[in-house]
Amino acid sequence: MITHDTNHIDPLHRISAGNRSRRPTAEHCVHRLWHGSLNVLRCLAVIVVLWQQPVIAQEKNVDVDLSGYLKELGQLALDNNLATVRYNNIIHHRLETDWSLSRHFSFQLDMRNRLMNGYNVLYQPGYDRLLEKDQGYLDLSWVPIHTSRTLLHTQIDRMHLTYQDGDYEAALGRQRLNWAKTFVWSPNDLFNNFAYLDFDYEERPGTDALSFQYSWDFASSIHIAFQFADRSKDLVAAIMLREHWQTYDWQFIAGQYHNQLALGGGWAGYIGDAGFKGEIAYFQPEAPLFRTAGRFSATTAFDYMLSNGLYLQAELLYNGGHDTTSDPFSSLVRPPSADNLFIARSGIFLNGSYQLHPLVSGSMGVISSVDKSLFIFLPQLTFSIAEDLDFLILSQLLKGGLFSDNIATPNLLFMRLKWSY
Repeated sequence: MITHDTNHIDPLHRISAGNRSRRPTAEHCVHRLWHGSLNVLRCLAVIVVLWQQPVIAQEKNVDVDLSGYLKELGQLALDNNLATVRYNNIIHHRLETDWSLSRHFSFQLDMRNRLMNGYNVLYQPGYDRLLEKDQGYLDLSWVPIHTSRTLLHTQIDRMHLTYQDGDYEAALGRQRLNWAKTFVWSPNDLFNNFAYLDFDYEERPGTDALSFQYSWDFASSIHIAFQFADRSKDLVAAIMLREHWQTYDWQFIAGQYHNQLALGGGWAGYIGDAGFKGEIAYFQPEAPLFRTAGRFSATTAFDYMLSNGLYLQAELLYNGGHDTTSDPFSSLVRPPSADNLFIARSGIFLNGSYQLHPLVSGSMGVISSVDKSLFIFLPQLTFSIAEDLDFLILSQLLKGGLFSDNIATPNLLFMRLKWSY
């Protein structure tokens, strides 16, 4: 059984399933609830302290914008013979708060609360500990309630103070640093890479970092970021230069990515009426420098809108850092590393989407590879029920020898109701 990220229902179950985890005591649940409450209080204390700083207190008005959503997500996982059916369910509430503290200072605090039940909670040993393990420098993830049938996971994935003055901006805390140009795979996204199949996490993960940005026009800027880490091998520090030249937006990156030197770049523009994007990156191990071969990765992507409204997307990947010794399935459902983006050395993505009705849209996508036997089919329908209410039906069908030999239930069906406020 694959154990993985904190952001998605576990769709990939190994053929050898584990036993039911030990049921926690009431005292244990109360302890976790108390621990989670303390973390929330700490975050609120940060806001109060920032609010009362002299430089901020000069402003009399503090504006707070609240938004978020409530989602009900159900999942069925089936084997190829339709003999095995596994069910998972998540009730997911997200709260987003933006605090305008003064003319120059703002603060963002966003929290996810997910109530889970089903196969993962019942039969995946250590699932609560996996969710509690925060991937960032700060411990902002916890499971306050865990019984034999139900699990409540709470996570703060945005918590940062921002200072902005004209063309200058600085941010400290858990934030989203998006350096990607392409749709599915991004070797330039050193700080916040994402798993494309984790469709239910639209906001994508944040990172605990200090960042600076200076912009001198709408498409030209320099961005410096430092991700906090306890160990030097986990450190990420990089600089990115963005510039507009001819009809293209260009970016160039350089820095340290864990224990490697990273150099790369990307572009976005048009060939005729078709969008044309791409990224390249080279990762060179630091020790011993140049005595170990580096790894090169590249993506290129196209998108085009036909006259009948059919929107087409395509992307190709060369994954030079493909590691055959690691768990090949983890990068499908949790954020991969920038130097190893996929479960194969090559990747192909094709997708077409169409507005079937003013209130109904559909798409059909496929992910495949040249060097491995794998196909992931991604049919999807979205219904707009009301202004703030949507219903989604989506399937992830994992086909090919790579999956049939390792995944017990490779056919996944999701149904999601989402209310936004």
